[in-house]
Parts: sequence; structure tokens; C-alpha cells
Amino acid sequence: MGAKKLVFLDIDGTLADERHVVPESAKEACRKAQGNGHLLFICTGRSLPKIEKSILDLGFDGVVSVAGAQANMGDEILFQRFVDPEAVDAADAYFKAHGIEAYQWQGADGMYISEGYARHLKSKGKAFDRGEFARFWHRIDEVDVPEGSTLGRTIHVSKGSYFTAPDPDVTFEETKRDLSPWFTLVHGSYDKISPNNGELLINGVDKGTAVREVAARLGIDVADTIAVGDSDNDTAMLKAAGTSVAMGNAIHGIEQWCDLQTTDIHDDGIANAFRELGLI
Repeated sequence: MGAKKLVFLDIDGTLADERHVVPESAKEACRKAQGNGHLLFICTGRSLPKIEKSILDLGFDGVVSVAGAQANMGDEILFQRFVDPEAVDAADAYFKAHGIEAYQWQGADGMYISEGYARHLKSKGKAFDRGEFARFWHRIDEVDVPEGSTLGRTIHVSKGSYFTAPDPDVTFEETKRDLSPWFTLVHGSYDKISPNNGELLINGVDKGTAVREVAARLGIDVADTIAVGDSDNDTAMLKAAGTSVAMGNAIHGIEQWCDLQTTDIHDDGIANAFRELGLI
């Protein structure tokens, strides 16, 4: 076995499938890799409160959440960054001006969702107000904003996301341009239902900056880092890592510039990647 590696794994479409289930082959591969002395971090766009206990209980060495804005190792917060209040308010005004009704903000305190996003969750049969995540979901319209203050000054969040109706008055590229003073936009995961959907990241903060910062804090050369992802919102992480792996089910063409492409998530993708890389 070679040098100890620091491995970053996206969740949705990489570690877990569309039903949020982690294949047994991936669980076993992760255990074996850790047993061989490698460090494994989740690296997800989700906020920490939005990650299932069943996934956290698999025993990863750390978690990078909210698209690189926060990193934890056990009870220790390695770093944590927040969206500026003015940026939240600017995006909120933009969404209202363009009739974008489905959006949310995520942070360590939970998920703040618009009524449009709540309707979407209900239409998909997702009972966000029950179960393990219930206490972390907050309706934006129910947030108690003090007199003279704003939503942005009241909530503490690290990332936003949105999707438009099927026929929006702005494209993704236009939204990306219009919000660029406050955010970096990457494609979201709602392509099947919306032509304009994305994630709003703090400018200068992403999964790639997290890869470099975590590696530096742990004293591991970036050349000894590995990132595994499946979509455009993994781009920064994949480009920052020493070795980049695209899942067999990758979208947005990311496999074209990754170092290697493994098999589909339902075809032992993680396990096959770990074998090819000599982690197990």
C-alpha cells in the first residue's frame, strides 16, 4: 500500500442513490479503505442537519458540508463560513422579482424553505415536517424577523439553492450573471423539472477550497487527495484533488476531464474505484 490518502466522497449520486441508500459494496469498500489507513470525508452540498444518521453512522473521518463552507471532524468544527446578510436579501429580492418560488437556504441550524419549495416536497411525498429532519426544517414565511431587520440578518446560512418553473423569464446563465456580485452559481440537481436551477455558493468558497483546507489542516499533500463525484456541483472538488473520479452515472460531462471513470453507483462504483486506486 502506498501513502495514506485523503478521500472526499459526494453523497447524492455518488455514495447514496436516488433513494438515499448506500450500496453494501460501498459501505464495505469504505470500511476496508479506512482499515488500510486512509481517511474518508463526506463532501456534500447538503448542510450537516440534512445528512441521514444512517450515513453519518457509517463512521467517516470527517464531513465537509454546505458545498465547502463547513468542515467537521467529530465534534470539532474545522471551519465554518456564512453567507453575508446582504447576499441573502439580494437573492430573496431577485427570486421574488422573477417569480422564482422554490428556493431554500441551508446552514448548521437547518434548512429554511420557501412555500414553493415546501409544496414541491409535499408533491414528491416527502414528509419534511416528520421524522429525523423535522426539527431542522423552517418555513421562511414563519421566520420571526425583528422590526427593522431583514431575513438575511436573522438567519445564519452557508448556501442557497433554487429551481424555477418550466418556463422562467431568466436562464441559468442570466441568473448566474445577475447574482455574481454575491454568489457563485453551479448547476443544481433539478434538471428533470426545471431549465434553470442552481446552487448559490459563497464567492471564493466551494468544495475545492474545502479539499485544500482540510488537507492542509491534516498535513496531507493535495497530491495525496482523491475526490469522487457525479455532477457539476462536484467540479471544484474534483479539480482540486490530486486524483479525480467520475461515477459511471456522472452527468454534465464531468467524466471528460476526470482522471478516471468508475462504474455506476448501482454497479459497485465506489468499490471498483477504490480497487483501481489501490485503496483496498
